Amino acid sequence: MSLLVVKAAFIGCCRQSVRTIHFNKPRLDRYSRETFRNRLHRQELKDAKKPPSSHQDATILADSVPVRPVSDLLKALGFTVGVGAVSFSIAYLSDWERSKTLLKKHFHQHAADFFKPLVLIYSPPPTDPQYRELTHGEKCAAFLIVSNTLVFLLWRAKGLQPMMWRYFSNSYASKSLLSPMILSAFSHSSFIHLGLNMYVLWTFAQVTVDKFLGPDQFFAFYLTAAAVSSWTSLAHKAAVRSPIRALGASGAILALLAYTCCKIPDARLKIVFLPFFDFSAQSAVIGMVIFDLAGLLFRFKLFDHAAHLGGALFGISVVECVCLLGRAILVGMRKETRSEEGPELRVRRRVR
Repeated sequence: MSLLVVKAAFIGCCRQSVRTIHFNKPRLDRYSRETFRNRLHRQELKDAKKPPSSHQDATILADSVPVRPVSDLLKALGFTVGVGAVSFSIAYLSDWERSKTLLKKHFHQHAADFFKPLVLIYSPPPTDPQYRELTHGEKCAAFLIVSNTLVFLLWRAKGLQPMMWRYFSNSYASKSLLSPMILSAFSHSSFIHLGLNMYVLWTFAQVTVDKFLGPDQFFAFYLTAAAVSSWTSLAHKAAVRSPIRALGASGAILALLAYTCCKIPDARLKIVFLPFFDFSAQSAVIGMVIFDLAGLLFRFKLFDHAAHLGGALFGISVVECVCLLGRAILVGMRKETRSEEGPELRVRRRVR
């Protein structure tokens, strides 16, 4: 009797499993290759009919083009050379006019002091010494900080996203190639990005303007450094065929940092987050160049190492070119003085 019960139970389980398998067999069709293909096709059609989910995606789709041919780098290089030539020409003309105005002012002031009687004039000290006029370096740095902040606020406006992505981001796969090489140097992706760059700019711009370049040549140097760093970034993207967009003032700021450190290589620098650790300015330049070279070789994607390296090398090359030009001028002046002295003076000096 028990065997019959066990046999009946076993036959019932088998029939139930057969029914279950027979019932679930049509459901296996949903996992076939054809079913997956049809479902993906329907999803693509739905996505094509839907509007883009964000302004950024819409901008990239409307603005993007296939990665440009390498020959377009010549166009970008010509634009870079043009920016440097025009900006430095305007800077030299402005310096010349300013020097003429200062000479006239000093001449009239000394002439008036010569003809008027000597009178002792007591000038009391300033009432509030805390307030003072900003130096030229502080004014230049403040102007750039305000400009970068305004552009950062424009990025927050959703209606301006198509324009910002097209003209304020540097890419080798965009419809606009030349103007973003300059405008992207005033754009920043986040508040931390903006704050760090502006802190370094405020620190080094004052020294560079007040001690070495002056306001006009500083702006010419900054714009040219922005164009050079953007061009090196485009050259790297053209080599690796990358459509990635880049933005930020890091390339121009690193050119400024490298220039200042090469002018005063023995200065001691510190990192904000590591105030107990200091190093020389020359070591800072060498470390930056090695880090960016390593980033290019190992393809780090956190920073635009090509733009950083281009800006740093531009700052170093400006210092070296100025030094070579100064030496050439000194050698030429010495040759002219020797030729004007004549052979008799040379013989006398040798006899002495």
